[in-house]
Amino acid sequence: MRQVLTIALCLVFAVGFAGCDSNGGGEGPTAEVRFMHASPGAGDVSVVVGGETILSGVSFSGNIVSPTVSDYEEISVGTDTEIEVQDASGAPVLSTTAGAANLEEDNQYTIIVAGTPSAESAPRAIALRDQFRDDLGDSQIGLRLVHGAAMPGAVDIYLNAPGTDLTQQDLITEDFQFGEDFPGEFAGQFAPQALSDNGSVLVVTPAGQTTRVLELPVGTGSEGSLEVQPGMHLTGVAIDAPGSDNQPAGALIHIDAPGM
Repeated sequence: MRQVLTIALCLVFAVGFAGCDSNGGGEGPTAEVRFMHASPGAGDVSVVVGGETILSGVSFSGNIVSPTVSDYEEISVGTDTEIEVQDASGAPVLSTTAGAANLEEDNQYTIIVAGTPSAESAPRAIALRDQFRDDLGDSQIGLRLVHGAAMPGAVDIYLNAPGTDLTQQDLITEDFQFGEDFPGEFAGQFAPQALSDNGSVLVVTPAGQTTRVLELPVGTGSEGSLEVQPGMHLTGVAIDAPGSDNQPAGALIHIDAPGM
């Protein structure tokens, strides 16, 4: 099992990026790509593809119910097509290519701007292929997790019924490191996860420990719970805390509801 996530998890519905300037399409093979701003220390950013600005003035939002996720944009996926994220001054925050991100023609992707600018590290682009499952059971959701927090240590993650003893519960994933994704059989795959009849709780602990650093009710309808129905797809991304050396602010979870 590939390992995943870091010390906390923020769950979020998608909201469109502001300032769409160009479709970035051009000639040749294309794919549909959306961007998640998961780097709280990067400030407002723009996305430039092949020299064309396709998104501008994009602000980070760490709100549990409103992450910053753009609409899909059609972009060229020629191997050497450069994809650059720039800060408000136009300086590069990160740069990659369609080839390095493994973007393929006619597919959909989410590119996550992860990590925080610092003397020790720079944000990186984590590309996930958006392939939604059509084989989920009546009580199942699709779940994928991404470790997008560069500074904290690894974590373990559980999804279980309320009140479950973690020592008696199987992990979803363990010892998750920065830049990794779960389930990881291909980047962006969703794993089926069952919700219990009375709701479930997403639990995050430091790797190898049972101390709960995050508990989030999922699908229960109770106050503070994340409203999730079977058939939905969740993307959870750990995020760094601005100015912190060892604690993440939480995470972003984007919810897709294909066919609903």
